[in-house]
Amino acid sequence: MSTSASPPALPGIAAAWNELITRMSQPRFLIGASLFRILAGSAILIEYLINYAHRRYLFGPNGLWPYEVFAADMARSANFSLYSWSRSPVYFEVIFHLGIVVAALWLLGWRTRFLTPLNYVFLWSLHQRFPGIWDGGDNIIHLVLVYATFANVSAYFSMDASRRQARPEEPGPWAPVSAMFHNTAMLAIAMQISLVYGLAGLYKVQGPVWQEGTALYYAFRGGQFVWPGVTEWIYRDAFVVTALSYGTVAFQVAFPFLLFLNRYTRRVAVVLGFTFHLGIALFLGLITFSLFMTSVDLALMGDEEYRAIGRWLERLRQRFQTRQQSSTSLEAGVETGSSSSSPPPG
Repeated sequence: MSTSASPPALPGIAAAWNELITRMSQPRFLIGASLFRILAGSAILIEYLINYAHRRYLFGPNGLWPYEVFAADMARSANFSLYSWSRSPVYFEVIFHLGIVVAALWLLGWRTRFLTPLNYVFLWSLHQRFPGIWDGGDNIIHLVLVYATFANVSAYFSMDASRRQARPEEPGPWAPVSAMFHNTAMLAIAMQISLVYGLAGLYKVQGPVWQEGTALYYAFRGGQFVWPGVTEWIYRDAFVVTALSYGTVAFQVAFPFLLFLNRYTRRVAVVLGFTFHLGIALFLGLITFSLFMTSVDLALMGDEEYRAIGRWLERLRQRFQTRQQSSTSLEAGVETGSSSSSPPPG
């Protein structure tokens, strides 16, 4: 009895594996990673600069939180901070100003492979020096900066990109590996922000003020940040407050599904996230928190999607210029006609 041998499955598996490796070797989300660097770097600089005048009082060795208590807490928790290595005021000034320089250079995109982990160390150290004054955005940015250490955050809008453009180099043998690290880091960022949104939404669902739709009413009535004429209009309208409260929970719970379902729902998720945090910045005054979260949201859009937005903006610019030129030509024609039809003097 003869049996027909089935074709081996190994060639098909090998082809699929090679295709996967080829796809993973092409870096993606490079524009989004670069925009993340710019917005997150701006937020870090803002944190340094808004506290600059009071830096000795807030973070110095003789400040509000005494150095001895801070150093003992670092030792007890096995944590680290550059500010705990010495109580010298001169050392403090050097570390604080070095943190500003590192954040500024990272924002500009100079040697980001080296500066990204260094920026993380300086920012973590500052936040540990006085953790009670931050707004919550520091928690997410600490995690994302760890992932960003393995990503290419300077492919666009950076000094590194300008240098590479001026002196192009052939990709080295490690380029595919670097691309894989970058893609994996961007996936980790997407999963991290999905967890943040999803768990925040599920936590809100359990709260009675969110169930009743009155959570934003109490947030706006807190009085810590008021937009005159607008804040009052929102919290006085029961329908608006309820819709915004329920909409917040729905957005956060749905965000992970929108992000990973397909590219169209991903765009919806990013746009909603941008709008959500713009509202938080405008109505609640959490500027750095909103910048940190928006920087992560913008990292989730693909390169081709950003190029499509760029082409759309270019078309709008050209259309505006055409209308301006037509309006100018029409006005010039009207003025010429009026001058030619006027009677001669005398």
